[in-house]
Amino acid sequence: MAIKIEIDVDLQDIVPGFLENRSKDLVELHRAVDESDLKTIEKIGHKVAGSSGGYGFDELGKMAKELELKAMDGKFEECVELINKIETHLKNVEVVFVEME
Repeated sequence: MAIKIEIDVDLQDIVPGFLENRSKDLVELHRAVDESDLKTIEKIGHKVAGSSGGYGFDELGKMAKELELKAMDGKFEECVELINKIETHLKNVEVVFVEME
């Protein structure tokens, strides 16, 4: 099920790099889960929450913020669920570049 996200055509050159970095974050997040490393999960959640909105990925930003807060609260199992949700979201994102005012 594709999740269409309209993004300003001016960001066309940098969005692929943004998404590639999110793939790298997922690798790190899975490693952090394997090591029960809530600090790394919190750090990545914070970083992704802070950057996603600027690229037009508001839903991703909300999930990442929730991940950061759950990690801060020590809710490991909920972090694992959120990481899987973020991964599914990213796999289903379909970016549509549009002219924006």
